[in-house]
Amino acid sequence: MSTEAQWYVMQEDQQLGPYTGEQLVSFATGGNITRESLVWAEGMENWLPAGEVEGVFPVQAQPVAQATASPAGFNVNPYAAPATGMTTQTVQPGGEYPHVSVKGASFGMWLGLLLTAVALIIIPIALIGSQGDRMSNGAAGILSILMIGGYVLNLFVAILGYIYLYRVWKCIENGGFARASAGKAIGFMFIPLFNLYWIFQAFYGLSVDWNKTVEAYPELAPAPRLSEGLFMTFCILMIVFYPVAIFLAFPVMAQICKGINFFAFRPTKHLGGTGFSLR
Repeated sequence: MSTEAQWYVMQEDQQLGPYTGEQLVSFATGGNITRESLVWAEGMENWLPAGEVEGVFPVQAQPVAQATASPAGFNVNPYAAPATGMTTQTVQPGGEYPHVSVKGASFGMWLGLLLTAVALIIIPIALIGSQGDRMSNGAAGILSILMIGGYVLNLFVAILGYIYLYRVWKCIENGGFARASAGKAIGFMFIPLFNLYWIFQAFYGLSVDWNKTVEAYPELAPAPRLSEGLFMTFCILMIVFYPVAIFLAFPVMAQICKGINFFAFRPTKHLGGTGFSLR
Protein backbone atom coordinates (compact mmCIF):
# COMPACT_ATOMS: atom_id res chain seq x y z
CA MET A 1 0.00 0.00 0.00
CA SER A 2 1.53 3.30 -1.09
CA THR A 3 2.09 6.02 1.49
CA GLU A 4 0.65 8.50 -0.99
CA ALA A 5 -2.29 6.96 -2.87
CA GLN A 6 -3.10 8.18 -6.37
CA TRP A 7 -6.47 9.95 -6.34
CA TYR A 8 -8.63 11.01 -9.27
CA VAL A 9 -11.32 13.70 -9.40
CA MET A 10 -14.34 13.81 -11.72
CA GLN A 11 -15.09 17.34 -12.92
CA GLU A 12 -17.79 17.88 -15.57
CA ASP A 13 -17.48 14.29 -16.85
CA GLN A 14 -13.72 14.69 -17.13
CA GLN A 15 -11.36 12.55 -15.04
CA LEU A 16 -8.54 14.63 -13.56
CA GLY A 17 -5.43 13.33 -11.79
CA PRO A 18 -3.68 11.50 -10.40
CA TYR A 19 -3.21 13.52 -7.19
CA THR A 20 -1.71 12.71 -3.82
CA GLY A 21 -3.85 12.71 -0.69
CA GLU A 22 -2.16 15.95 0.39
CA GLN A 23 -3.16 17.62 -2.88
CA LEU A 24 -6.75 16.40 -2.48
CA VAL A 25 -6.93 18.01 0.95
CA SER A 26 -5.54 21.27 -0.44
CA PHE A 27 -8.20 21.22 -3.17
CA ALA A 28 -10.90 20.87 -0.52
CA THR A 29 -9.39 23.67 1.57
CA GLY A 30 -9.12 26.01 -1.41
CA GLY A 31 -12.65 25.31 -2.62
CA ASN A 32 -11.54 23.58 -5.84
CA ILE A 33 -13.67 20.57 -4.94
CA THR A 34 -16.83 20.28 -2.87
CA ARG A 35 -18.21 17.52 -0.69
CA GLU A 36 -20.25 16.38 -3.70
CA SER A 37 -17.24 16.13 -6.07
CA LEU A 38 -16.64 12.51 -7.07
CA VAL A 39 -13.22 11.03 -6.24
CA TRP A 40 -11.66 7.60 -6.72
CA ALA A 41 -8.48 5.72 -5.79
CA GLU A 42 -7.22 2.26 -6.63
CA GLY A 43 -9.01 -0.33 -4.50
CA MET A 44 -12.34 1.50 -4.42
CA GLU A 45 -15.28 -0.22 -6.13
CA ASN A 46 -17.03 3.01 -7.12
CA TRP A 47 -16.50 6.75 -7.26
CA LEU A 48 -17.53 8.44 -4.02
CA PRO A 49 -18.41 12.02 -3.05
CA ALA A 50 -15.36 13.67 -1.50
CA GLY A 51 -17.42 14.35 1.62
CA GLU A 52 -17.63 10.59 2.24
CA VAL A 53 -13.86 10.12 2.09
CA GLU A 54 -12.54 10.53 5.60
CA GLY A 55 -9.78 13.11 5.91
CA VAL A 56 -10.55 15.24 2.83
CA PHE A 57 -12.76 17.73 4.65
CA PRO A 58 -12.55 18.74 8.33
CA VAL A 59 -14.67 16.56 10.56
CA GLN A 60 -17.85 18.38 11.56
CA ALA A 61 -18.48 18.63 15.26
CA GLN A 62 -20.91 15.98 16.53
CA PRO A 63 -22.77 15.89 19.85
CA VAL A 64 -20.81 13.79 22.30
CA ALA A 65 -22.54 11.76 24.97
CA GLN A 66 -21.62 12.56 28.55
CA ALA A 67 -18.66 10.43 29.47
CA THR A 68 -18.26 8.69 32.77
CA ALA A 69 -17.06 11.29 35.25
CA SER A 70 -13.60 10.97 36.72
CA PRO A 71 -13.38 10.29 40.44
CA ALA A 72 -13.82 13.41 42.57
CA GLY A 73 -14.39 15.44 39.41
CA PHE A 74 -10.75 15.43 38.31
CA ASN A 75 -10.03 15.81 34.61
CA VAL A 76 -8.15 13.21 32.62
CA ASN A 77 -4.38 13.77 32.66
CA PRO A 78 -3.29 14.55 29.08
CA TYR A 79 0.25 13.38 29.87
CA ALA A 80 -0.79 9.94 31.09
CA ALA A 81 0.46 6.94 29.11
CA PRO A 82 -2.22 5.08 27.16
CA ALA A 83 -3.78 2.35 29.27
CA THR A 84 -3.37 -0.74 27.10
CA GLY A 85 -6.57 -2.74 27.03
CA MET A 86 -8.50 0.04 28.81
CA THR A 87 -9.54 2.09 25.79
CA THR A 88 -11.79 1.20 22.87
CA GLN A 89 -9.18 2.52 20.44
CA THR A 90 -6.36 0.28 21.64
CA VAL A 91 -6.45 -3.01 19.74
CA GLN A 92 -4.70 -6.33 19.89
CA PRO A 93 -1.59 -6.71 17.71
CA GLY A 94 -2.36 -8.46 14.45
CA GLY A 95 -5.87 -7.01 14.19
CA GLU A 96 -7.09 -3.96 12.31
CA TYR A 97 -5.17 -0.88 13.33
CA PRO A 98 -7.39 1.96 14.66
CA HIS A 99 -7.90 5.01 12.47
CA VAL A 100 -5.47 7.82 13.27
CA SER A 101 -6.60 11.41 12.74
CA VAL A 102 -3.33 13.21 12.09
CA LYS A 103 -2.24 15.92 9.66
CA GLY A 104 0.64 15.40 7.28
CA ALA A 105 4.15 16.75 7.80
CA SER A 106 6.40 18.57 5.34
CA PHE A 107 10.11 17.93 5.79
CA GLY A 108 10.82 20.33 2.92
CA MET A 109 9.04 23.17 4.71
CA TRP A 110 10.83 22.44 8.00
CA LEU A 111 14.22 22.28 6.27
CA GLY A 112 13.57 25.41 4.21
CA LEU A 113 12.56 27.42 7.27
CA LEU A 114 15.62 26.19 9.17
CA LEU A 115 18.07 27.09 6.40
CA THR A 116 16.43 30.49 6.00
CA ALA A 117 16.75 31.15 9.74
CA VAL A 118 20.42 30.16 9.70
CA ALA A 119 21.10 32.38 6.69
CA LEU A 120 19.39 35.36 8.33
CA ILE A 121 21.66 34.96 11.35
CA ILE A 122 25.01 34.04 9.80
CA ILE A 123 25.08 36.36 6.78
CA PRO A 124 24.51 39.61 8.76
CA ILE A 125 27.12 38.54 11.32
CA ALA A 126 29.64 37.90 8.54
CA LEU A 127 28.92 41.23 6.84
CA ILE A 128 29.15 43.21 10.05
CA GLY A 129 32.41 41.48 10.94
CA SER A 130 33.97 42.11 7.54
CA GLN A 131 32.91 45.77 7.22
CA GLY A 132 33.57 46.83 10.78
CA ASP A 133 33.52 50.61 11.29
CA ARG A 134 33.11 51.23 7.56
CA MET A 135 29.45 50.12 7.65
CA SER A 136 26.87 52.87 7.93
CA ASN A 137 24.45 52.97 10.83
CA GLY A 138 21.52 52.38 8.47
CA ALA A 139 23.05 49.24 6.98
CA ALA A 140 23.98 47.94 10.43
CA GLY A 141 20.42 48.53 11.61
CA ILE A 142 18.96 46.58 8.69
CA LEU A 143 21.33 43.67 9.30
CA SER A 144 20.42 43.66 12.99
CA ILE A 145 16.74 43.44 12.10
CA LEU A 146 17.48 40.51 9.80
CA MET A 147 19.33 38.73 12.61
CA ILE A 148 16.40 39.21 14.98
CA GLY A 149 14.10 37.82 12.30
CA GLY A 150 16.40 34.81 11.98
CA TYR A 151 16.24 34.08 15.71
CA VAL A 152 12.44 34.39 15.68
CA LEU A 153 12.20 32.08 12.67
CA ASN A 154 14.53 29.61 14.37
CA LEU A 155 12.16 29.53 17.35
CA PHE A 156 9.27 28.75 15.00
CA VAL A 157 11.30 25.91 13.46
CA ALA A 158 11.80 24.43 16.93
CA ILE A 159 8.07 24.67 17.65
CA LEU A 160 7.28 23.00 14.32
CA GLY A 161 9.68 20.21 15.23
CA TYR A 162 7.80 19.59 18.49
CA ILE A 163 4.50 19.60 16.57
CA TYR A 164 5.81 16.89 14.26
CA LEU A 165 7.14 14.91 17.22
CA TYR A 166 3.67 15.09 18.79
CA ARG A 167 2.04 13.89 15.56
CA VAL A 168 4.35 10.90 15.15
CA TRP A 169 3.65 9.77 18.73
CA LYS A 170 -0.06 10.28 18.03
CA CYS A 171 0.21 7.75 15.22
CA ILE A 172 1.22 4.88 17.53
CA GLU A 173 -0.12 5.78 20.97
CA ASN A 174 -3.10 3.41 20.64
CA GLY A 175 -1.25 0.51 19.06
CA GLY A 176 -0.43 -1.23 22.33
CA PHE A 177 3.34 -0.64 22.35
CA ALA A 178 3.75 3.11 23.00
CA ARG A 179 5.47 3.86 26.30
CA ALA A 180 3.87 7.30 26.45
CA SER A 181 0.99 9.29 25.06
CA ALA A 182 1.72 12.06 22.58
CA GLY A 183 1.04 14.68 25.25
CA LYS A 184 3.38 13.05 27.74
CA ALA A 185 6.14 12.54 25.17
CA ILE A 186 6.20 16.26 24.40
CA GLY A 187 5.26 17.69 27.80
CA PHE A 188 8.11 16.00 29.67
CA MET A 189 10.62 17.52 27.24
CA PHE A 190 10.04 20.88 28.95
CA ILE A 191 11.00 19.71 32.46
CA PRO A 192 14.48 21.11 33.29
CA LEU A 193 17.20 18.47 33.89
CA PHE A 194 14.67 15.64 33.67
CA ASN A 195 14.53 16.27 29.93
CA LEU A 196 18.16 15.10 29.70
CA TYR A 197 16.78 11.64 30.47
CA TRP A 198 13.45 12.05 28.72
CA ILE A 199 15.00 12.89 25.35
CA PHE A 200 15.99 9.22 25.12
CA GLN A 201 12.36 8.22 25.69
CA ALA A 202 10.92 10.82 23.32
CA PHE A 203 13.26 10.00 20.41
CA TYR A 204 15.02 6.65 20.86
CA GLY A 205 11.96 5.22 22.63
CA LEU A 206 9.86 6.46 19.74
CA SER A 207 11.94 4.53 17.21
CA VAL A 208 11.68 1.33 19.25
CA ASP A 209 7.93 1.60 19.89
CA TRP A 210 7.24 2.69 16.31
CA ASN A 211 9.01 -0.34 14.83
CA LYS A 212 7.22 -2.71 17.23
CA THR A 213 3.87 -1.20 16.27
CA VAL A 214 4.23 -1.32 12.49
CA GLU A 215 5.62 -4.87 12.65
CA ALA A 216 2.69 -6.09 14.75
CA TYR A 217 -0.07 -5.10 12.29
CA PRO A 218 -0.08 -6.61 8.77
CA GLU A 219 -1.76 -3.52 7.25
CA LEU A 220 1.13 -1.37 8.53
CA ALA A 221 3.79 -3.53 6.85
CA PRO A 222 4.53 -0.90 4.15
CA ALA A 223 5.17 1.78 6.79
CA PRO A 224 8.71 3.19 6.91
CA ARG A 225 10.90 2.04 9.80
CA LEU A 226 12.73 4.43 12.11
CA SER A 227 16.46 3.82 12.52
CA GLU A 228 16.99 2.98 16.19
CA GLY A 229 20.74 3.49 15.85
CA LEU A 230 20.29 6.94 14.31
CA PHE A 231 17.83 8.04 16.99
CA MET A 232 20.04 6.75 19.83
CA THR A 233 23.11 8.54 18.38
CA PHE A 234 21.07 11.73 18.03
CA CYS A 235 20.04 11.57 21.71
CA ILE A 236 23.61 11.01 22.92
CA LEU A 237 25.03 13.86 20.82
CA MET A 238 22.26 16.22 21.95
CA ILE A 239 23.78 15.93 25.44
CA VAL A 240 27.51 15.49 24.85
CA PHE A 241 28.18 17.34 21.57
CA TYR A 242 25.24 19.46 20.42
CA PRO A 243 26.83 20.93 17.23
CA VAL A 244 27.05 17.49 15.60
CA ALA A 245 23.53 16.62 16.78
CA ILE A 246 22.23 19.52 14.69
CA PHE A 247 23.35 17.73 11.52
CA LEU A 248 21.72 14.46 12.63
CA ALA A 249 18.48 16.35 13.17
CA PHE A 250 18.02 16.38 9.37
CA PRO A 251 17.74 12.60 8.83
CA VAL A 252 15.84 12.22 12.13
CA MET A 253 13.21 14.75 11.08
CA ALA A 254 13.05 13.29 7.58
CA GLN A 255 12.19 9.86 9.00
CA ILE A 256 9.63 11.34 11.40
CA CYS A 257 7.88 13.16 8.53
CA LYS A 258 7.79 10.02 6.40
CA GLY A 259 6.21 8.12 9.27
CA ILE A 260 3.57 10.80 9.86
CA ASN A 261 2.68 10.97 6.18
CA PHE A 262 2.21 7.22 6.00
CA PHE A 263 -0.62 7.48 8.53
CA ALA A 264 -1.92 10.82 7.26
CA PHE A 265 -2.40 9.75 3.65
CA ARG A 266 -2.78 5.96 3.65
CA PRO A 267 -6.15 4.86 2.19
CA THR A 268 -7.95 2.55 4.61
CA LYS A 269 -11.42 1.06 4.45
CA HIS A 270 -14.06 2.25 6.88
CA LEU A 271 -15.21 -0.35 9.38
CA GLY A 272 -18.59 -0.36 7.67
CA GLY A 273 -17.09 -0.79 4.23
CA THR A 274 -18.96 2.23 2.84
CA GLY A 275 -16.02 4.32 1.77
CA PHE A 276 -12.35 5.10 1.98
CA SER A 277 -10.19 7.31 4.12
CA LEU A 278 -7.09 9.38 3.41
CA ARG A 279 -5.67 8.20 6.73
